[in-house]
Amino acid sequence: AVVSTQSTGAVNKANLMLKETETVKKFKMIMEEAKNRVLKMMENKRRIAKSKNLPPPIEDPTKFSHLVNVMASKQLADYEIRIGDKEKKDAQEKKRETDLAEECSKRLKKMEDDKKKWEDSREERVATWKDFQFKGEKKKKKKHMLGTYRPPKPRLEEKPSQQ
Repeated sequence: AVVSTQSTGAVNKANLMLKETETVKKFKMIMEEAKNRVLKMMENKRRIAKSKNLPPPIEDPTKFSHLVNVMASKQLADYEIRIGDKEKKDAQEKKRETDLAEECSKRLKKMEDDKKKWEDSREERVATWKDFQFKGEKKKKKKHMLGTYRPPKPRLEEKPSQQ
């Protein structure tokens, strides 16, 4: 029952894809490319056989169509892998952009908050500065009068002893 529902889903998906003209064009292009690759491969085999003086390989139409189908399957698988990689890359790019935008908005919000806190703490800063200045005036002691010179302390010299 599960296999039948999966197969019906796959058939429905294939029918939907065949209704899209662009998808049909892509598939036809892939089939043509596969056919050309198989023809080129067979031509190379004939050339190699001729250069080695071997009889030419037998060309079977069923084998040819099988090779074309195999080559087309490989190309479709590669195509699907490329699409998956592109989707992953796009998702990563989108995530990176959203992360960057989120980080910028956080940074902007933090700057606004800091600015607001700075403005709010203005009164406190002014008050503490005034307190500091007031306390500083009390503690100041004048050591010297301005414009006076204080000479260095005298040092006693030792006289050399004569013996």
